[in-house]
Amino acid sequence: MLTRRLAAAAFALWPVLAVLHAQASRDVAAMIAWARVPAGTFQMGCVPADRECGPDEHPRHAVVLTRPFDLMTTEVTVRMFGAAGLEVDDQPMWSTTPEHPVVIVTFDEAQAFCRAVGGRLPTEAEWEYAARGGIDAAIYPWGDQTPTDDARAAHGAAFEGDRAHPVKTFRANRYGLYDMAGNAWEWTTDFAGLYAAGSATNPAGPATGLARIVRGGSFGDDARNLRVSNRTPNQPARVNVNVGLRCARDVTP
Repeated sequence: MLTRRLAAAAFALWPVLAVLHAQASRDVAAMIAWARVPAGTFQMGCVPADRECGPDEHPRHAVVLTRPFDLMTTEVTVRMFGAAGLEVDDQPMWSTTPEHPVVIVTFDEAQAFCRAVGGRLPTEAEWEYAARGGIDAAIYPWGDQTPTDDARAAHGAAFEGDRAHPVKTFRANRYGLYDMAGNAWEWTTDFAGLYAAGSATNPAGPATGLARIVRGGSFGDDARNLRVSNRTPNQPARVNVNVGLRCARDVTP
């Protein structure tokens, strides 16, 4: 009898929970801005003029993305993550506003947030293509100028410091995307692995693996790690004070 009563009570709560979930989805959706990234072809990997490339950034190869997609204009913030109904782990001491990028997020938690807002994590190719902002031969999202921690500069970024900045502190790239270099590393869907020779169409990386790729560098990294082609493997269950996320979403024809 007790089991039946508990079951009936839980069943009665479903409509209430559904309403709360729908409201949370609307709340977080209102906080997110998306930028449309066009379909196109680009050269992925080490730029010939870049002398800092690692072995895993070679060979440079043509990638065709046949479909446009949307990408969040900013990294997911503490405010957004909480509004989606997900538990926000204790953030670093430097995270003093709701507009700081959320960090200490596992790969699965990042995926859960993106699903909650009707999106997904970007592939590594999508991330690099978007970060380049249409400048195919650029070393950084803005071009070849070494980054500076100056919000007024076109090549400004958070790096070589002890804290991240609120999102949109620095200028956006040509696609309207903020903090594609520095501030927080960002999860992608790809397993870590070496590039194959030859061109690729809508690549999704290796089918299996032990680590996932994060991109973009962070507030604590040097300029080398902020390069567009730089790749870093990260354990999916690992949490870091400098790893966050931004979501992509498919474009309905």
